[in-house]
This record gives sequence, structure tokens and C-alpha cells, in this order.
Amino acid sequence: MKNDSKADNFLSAVKKYNEEERAKIISEIESKKSEAVKSAQAKGKADADRFVKKNLSAKKSEITGEFAVKNLEAQGKLFKKRDDMVKEIFKRASNKLEDYTNSPQYKDKLISYAKEISETFKENSCTVYVKKDDLKYENEIKAVFTSDIKVESDIEIRIGGLRAYCEKLQLVCDNTLDSKLENQKNWFVENADLKIS
Repeated sequence: MKNDSKADNFLSAVKKYNEEERAKIISEIESKKSEAVKSAQAKGKADADRFVKKNLSAKKSEITGEFAVKNLEAQGKLFKKRDDMVKEIFKRASNKLEDYTNSPQYKDKLISYAKEISETFKENSCTVYVKKDDLKYENEIKAVFTSDIKVESDIEIRIGGLRAYCEKLQLVCDNTLDSKLENQKNWFVENADLKIS
């Protein structure tokens, strides 16, 4: 019986030892499992953050690119619309100036332009250019100059006025309505608040 009791005690001790070892192993497994889960969660979170940042950055770039393209397209449309508007306004102005060149006041204005040029060139001879229809004022134009001049037509002068060139002075004086109108375009765009930024 003593042997049985010793054996029982021994078995009981072994069983207790096994249970303690089993508890330690389970505890270690749970601890390692918990650490592995925490590590996996941290890695998963870091990976997810990287993925989100990468995709967010890519999406942001894509949206920024799309916005830039749409912005350029919109600006292009605005530039075209503005240019069409300016062309139409200046076409109307050109038509009004052409109507003006058929009025009696135009001849006086043409002669006043010729006087301005004659004061610039003084005694130097020059060639005065006018539109073909204004050749009829040749004698009146020549009369305001103190030097010998030639009056010729120039196809570049479409509206009216005159341009003169003095070879000796290497100087051009432009009193054409064409250039006066053209010079107003930049002023008009700025002062009509038609700038596009």
C-alpha cells in the first residue's frame, strides 16, 4: 500500500508538474500569440497607412492633373471668347473708321496728319503713303510740305490716314488710322478688365 501511495504521490506530482508546465506553455503561447497579433496588427496598420498614403498621393496627383487640364481648357475657352469679343469690337470700330473716311471731316484730319509729319521732316524730302482711295488728296497733302515729296498708295493701309518715310533721316512717321486702332487693343484689353489670369 505504501508503494501505491508513493506511486500515487509520484503520479500526482508528475501530473501537477505536467499541469504547471502545460500552464506555462499555454501562457507562453498566449503571450507569443498576443505579441504576434500585436506585431501583425502594427505591421498591418503600417502597411495600410503606406497603402492609403500612396493611393491618396496618387489620387491627389491624378485629381491635380485633371484639375490642371480642365483649368487650361477653361482658360483656353476664355482666351478664345475674349479674342473673339475683341475682334468683333475692333471690327466694328474699323467699320466706323472706314465710314468716317468717307465723310467731309476726314479730308481735314488727313491734312492735319500731313502737317504733323511735315513739321517732323522739315525741309527733308519724303515719300507719303496713303490708301488707294486717298490718292485723290495728293495735291492737298503735297501743299503742306515745304520740300519735294512723293505720294503713293500702300495696300497695308486699309482704313486711312498716312505714313511717311524720310530716307535721309531714316525715319518713319505713322499717322494711319490702322496703326492708331491697333495700338488701342492692349489698352482696351487692360482697361476693359478683360485680363485672364
